[in-house]
Amino acid sequence: MAKTYSELEAWAIFVGALVIGIVVTSVFWALITIPEEVKLIEKEIENATETFDIVKPDDFITFCKKVDGAPAWDNQGFRQCILKDSSEKTLIVMNLLCRKFNLSLSYGSFGVKCEGKI
Repeated sequence: MAKTYSELEAWAIFVGALVIGIVVTSVFWALITIPEEVKLIEKEIENATETFDIVKPDDFITFCKKVDGAPAWDNQGFRQCILKDSSEKTLIVMNLLCRKFNLSLSYGSFGVKCEGKI
């Protein structure tokens, strides 16, 4: 048995279907019309993450940690190793470290420090 709708119910069904159709169409067009700029930016991000390579100065870090120092470094060649103790033995070891990596030696209230750019 077929159901009959009143005029108000028929209009409500029509308006509801129209709203659903507009929403579905809008979502569809938003997905297929991605601007070229966004695609280009996504490709650049993908390429940048593939080619980015971190080079860690392992020999410097290992040497500094063996003498109980605090190593610091950056990608522009800066190297720094600080020891809190400023005894004669520490000065000799840090002098060796500074010569090996061509850094400058300084000491004071902070302890002994080798730093510079390679």
